[in-house]
Amino acid sequence: MKSSLKHGMDYTPLFQFLLSRVGYDWDETYREAVARLDRPDPIFWIVAKPRERRCSVVRVGESTYFSGLYVDEENKLARVDPNLSVNDLKPSCSCCTHTFNGQRFTQPFLPRHRI
Repeated sequence: MKSSLKHGMDYTPLFQFLLSRVGYDWDETYREAVARLDRPDPIFWIVAKPRERRCSVVRVGESTYFSGLYVDEENKLARVDPNLSVNDLKPSCSCCTHTFNGQRFTQPFLPRHRI
């Protein structure tokens, strides 16, 4: 039996590449990225083309987050929130290593107290 699902694909290098191209021409960046991929879909996991899909942070795994990106009016790749850093995010559990753009969260997990 053959499944159409693709398990174990790690697109972290793609996301790191896209982050490194912030400020560069989108068409050139897209051509370079898509040439190395099995399919273009993962690009749009963090790059929001329609304005209404923009978000500051994009979750791409259980505890892996990346900056949300978009294409600006000058056709350049840009961060949705350029001021957001790993220091601003809090982990949602204590069992996982949470990362933002490849760096570990700096804040500790603080459980919510139930009343």
